[in-house]
Amino acid sequence: MGLADRDYSRSMQHPGARRAPRGGWFSRTPIGGLRRLSANSILIIVCCVVFLLDIWLPKIAVQLSQWRVTPGQEQAWEDLQRAHGEVRVIGLTPNPQGVGRWLVWAGNLPPEIALRVDPIAEADYVMVSPLRAWLQFTTAQAIVSFAPDGTMQGLQFWRFVGYGFLHVGLSHIVFNMIGLWVFGGIVEERFGRRRYFAIFAVSVVAGALLFLLLNAFGIALGSGSGVSIPGLLSSDPYAPLVGASAGVYGIILAAAWLAPDEEVLLLFILPIKIRILALLLLAFAMFALLTSGPNAGGEAAHLGGAIAGWWVARRPHLLDDFFDLFGRRVSPRSTRPLPVDEREIDRILDKVRDKGLASLSERERETLRAAGSGGANGRGVHGRN
Repeated sequence: MGLADRDYSRSMQHPGARRAPRGGWFSRTPIGGLRRLSANSILIIVCCVVFLLDIWLPKIAVQLSQWRVTPGQEQAWEDLQRAHGEVRVIGLTPNPQGVGRWLVWAGNLPPEIALRVDPIAEADYVMVSPLRAWLQFTTAQAIVSFAPDGTMQGLQFWRFVGYGFLHVGLSHIVFNMIGLWVFGGIVEERFGRRRYFAIFAVSVVAGALLFLLLNAFGIALGSGSGVSIPGLLSSDPYAPLVGASAGVYGIILAAAWLAPDEEVLLLFILPIKIRILALLLLAFAMFALLTSGPNAGGEAAHLGGAIAGWWVARRPHLLDDFFDLFGRRVSPRSTRPLPVDEREIDRILDKVRDKGLASLSERERETLRAAGSGGANGRGVHGRN
């Protein structure tokens, strides 16, 4: 069975009906049946454009670690921070991986003199594009940090969303975009463009929040003790978080709620139900986080995004006002019910015919009640052929 034959590449439709494929690049507009890019396609395109710009733009230095005070210079460092005095910062040449080191001295010493004495402190920096420097998420940049002269930095809240459009390599972006392409159409078809964007954004923010929370507690409880607490991130507050994975996990969990028994091809080979795949992804993320795996920070963001996607998919009415700043507010009285998956209704009715009404789960009963109230494109369950 080819990729095009799987359920996620077909629209929810009755036999013989002609509709745009779910997960395709285009969706129909309300005017004249014209087509426009789907929300899922827009996200994929934006991520790819940002990825290419990140590669192409010239590189600048961005702090990668906390300032490490030179032994014996603790008092001088505290005095410098408290007095907001002048400093001399010199950057050593980056290594082939683009990581260099900043050295700092008190006072505006000439470089030739400063390099003859020990610095007060040092920190690592990395060469990245201005786009990554502006969008990547770190605890220090998003919340609060202090420069060598004691100046407060941080409070860059746009990073809670911006990091979700960055990727660190080709495989990183390819797997994330495949995740959006496979599962995004399921969510967008049920919830619509605006709610789809909202679910993705909420999941990305939730991923950053969980990363921040675990990082802050890990630093606070593990700093100086040398003890690693399972589930907490004891990494540096400047450790970067990038990638759309938190949003993708949110979309996957939303799809698992909407179509739990629909099958996709795992690695394009193995058929697996969405709910089983979602559980496996959650189990892997939890295991990697508790065992402090190599991508524990990323797995923390995955869990945060997954929890948010699952939660809001069950309460889509909370997303109605998400984009009020960009459009007219919709009155709750004028909000129409969500369209019901017609193919899901067919499946449930077939189950009732074969096994009886008592065999239905509570969620299947809710789906039938929604369809009976006109949710299935306004025709109710009695319009089934």
